[in-house]
Amino acid sequence: MTDIASLSAQLGLDETAVRRALESESGTADAATPWYVLMLLGLGAWITALIMVVFVALLLNVAFGVEEPDVASAALGAGMFLCGLLIETKGKASVFVQQFAIALVAAGAAIAAISLWVESDSAWSAAAAAAAMTAIDIWRGRNAQQQFLLAALAVGFAIAALDDATTAARVDIVALALPIGVALYLRPPRLDMRPTATALLLAMPFHAMVIDSLYAPDLGFDNWPARAIALAVVVALAWLRVRGSATPPDHLRRLLAALAAAVVCLLLPPGGSAGLAVLMLAFTLGHWPLAIVGALLEVYFVPRFYYDLELSLLTKSWILVGVGIALLASSAALRPRRGVPS
Repeated sequence: MTDIASLSAQLGLDETAVRRALESESGTADAATPWYVLMLLGLGAWITALIMVVFVALLLNVAFGVEEPDVASAALGAGMFLCGLLIETKGKASVFVQQFAIALVAAGAAIAAISLWVESDSAWSAAAAAAAMTAIDIWRGRNAQQQFLLAALAVGFAIAALDDATTAARVDIVALALPIGVALYLRPPRLDMRPTATALLLAMPFHAMVIDSLYAPDLGFDNWPARAIALAVVVALAWLRVRGSATPPDHLRRLLAALAAAVVCLLLPPGGSAGLAVLMLAFTLGHWPLAIVGALLEVYFVPRFYYDLELSLLTKSWILVGVGIALLASSAALRPRRGVPS
């Protein structure tokens, strides 16, 4: 068989260029695979990992009599987590292997954290374990999808711990995740923490979605601090946009948009206000995925806002009219004038 050096010499080609072309061609093999094939491979990897978890659980129950999670299952989960990380260190792999490793890491982290929760009867231990595994993944910096799953797991356990503690200000504490996530996006550290920042941004909205009633006493109009935090984030982001503007008229337009957003923040519940802050961050950074997420959050919260409020129909209508006017004013203030760049 002729090697690359001999073939390049016979054809008068540059050996370095030939090797580079072959490497780039092999690196685009996954890109040439149809998206639906990649999706099926990824789904198959997650199903395989789930089957493995169920098999291990049945094995522990039948062979060792383990009926509920304990220290042994926590050790097993940690082992799965490490195995997934080990698979990822083997270099470039197929889509199936990549997704299988991610699923193994996520499942192992969940098993270890839940086992510690059951063993210690405290969700804080689960949150600490999930946070530690998230920190390990951030340090390695391998996969954004994996980091987001681990960070979301840690945030979810922390919220569960707050709920178990029946802290009166738990919603306000959860709302503090919003400015932390915004800060990580605006001032990214040396390590890539954007997936973790995204999980923090979504903590308040998804917490509001998960609970049974959006307008219980701790999430209704009596809960001003959480909305004030979202309002402060929106105003700070608007100020950053104004500070970067070149002309005084542009300053005034964007300040008017910030005031309109502030009105909406005061009217909406904490989850909706946090969604508006996500939209403002997307506008500040020009980040389309965040803009789509923020818009979908508002699509969810505004109808719930209307139907869940225990107010008269006329009062609800006036509130929605106020929100609509504020949004229209914001749109008009931000719309570029004819002949004037935005």
